[in-house]
Parts: sequence; structure tokens; C-alpha cells
Amino acid sequence: MPIISMFYGLVISLYFADNKQHHLPHIHVSFGEDEAVYEIPTGNLIEGFLPIKKHKLVLAWIEIHQENLMANWNLAIEGLPIFKIDLLKNKLMNPRVTKVNYESPYKLNLQFTDNTLRQFDMSPYLHYPVYQVLKDESYCRRAKVFNATVIFDEMVDFCPDTLFLESKLVAEVN
Repeated sequence: MPIISMFYGLVISLYFADNKQHHLPHIHVSFGEDEAVYEIPTGNLIEGFLPIKKHKLVLAWIEIHQENLMANWNLAIEGLPIFKIDLLKNKLMNPRVTKVNYESPYKLNLQFTDNTLRQFDMSPYLHYPVYQVLKDESYCRRAKVFNATVIFDEMVDFCPDTLFLESKLVAEVN
């Protein structure tokens, strides 16, 4: 059974020539001991069970990849090689921070999971009470990456989406 994608502990598979048991295009999804079969392209659950959060992730992934799933289905029932499909997180999330360096005054140089270098200006945020400690540049130098975002201590951090969307592209890393 070829695995076409894996994300968040979910394993998505397509069986070759598997159009007899369920009589319609479908994928097999497993998560730990749980298994489910989903119709493509509708996402209807044909049989099995997944925890509700995982079920919702599968539905979103099917919605995003309907065309590729149907193309793979047509290849599979003909016994032809099928293709891997992108991860869910690449379609729904902005890239996340992998490296940070403080550059005064109040600028962070950031590297992201999409291999871009970007610069984030903290100045517009310094008037908010939670960020006022960052007016002290020695505090800013504490910047470090934790859980794919930037933190300064347990109480001060930035949303990773804000860091990506509000930063300026500096370069792309190869």
C-alpha cells in the first residue's frame, strides 16, 4: 500500500487497483491504532474512525488536494506509479522561525523554514504593555527560537505568523 502523505501522525495511503471493495475513489488513513477510509473528492467517511481533530485535518487536506488525489486514484487503479502529495502544514501555515539574531535598534534577523532570511522591526510593538520590556536593548539580545517562534523569556514572545507576515524579505538561502 503506497503512502502518499504523512503529517501530524496521520498516514495517508492509496491501494493499487482498490476499486472493488468500496466501489468509489477513496484513501485509507491511519493514526496510531485508528483507521478510516475517506471518499475522494468529497471527504465523506466511508468506514472507520479517527479522533475528531485528526478527522478535521484529513477533511482539510482532502479539500486542498482534490485534483491530485483523483489523479493519483486514476493512476492507482491502472496499476501505475502514484505520486506523493504535499503536507497539510505547507498549505495552511506560514513558514516558521528556525534562527534569530538581534540587530539594534529593535530589529530581528530571522531565518524561516522556507529558507528565507527576513528582518522584523519590533519598534511598532514597543508601546504595548507586554512588549515595553523590549525597550531595553539588553533584554532584546535574549531573543531565541522556541517552538518555531521567537521568545525573550517565558512571558514575552511574538506570534510566528506575525513574524513572517510583518517582516521584510532580505534574501533566500539555498
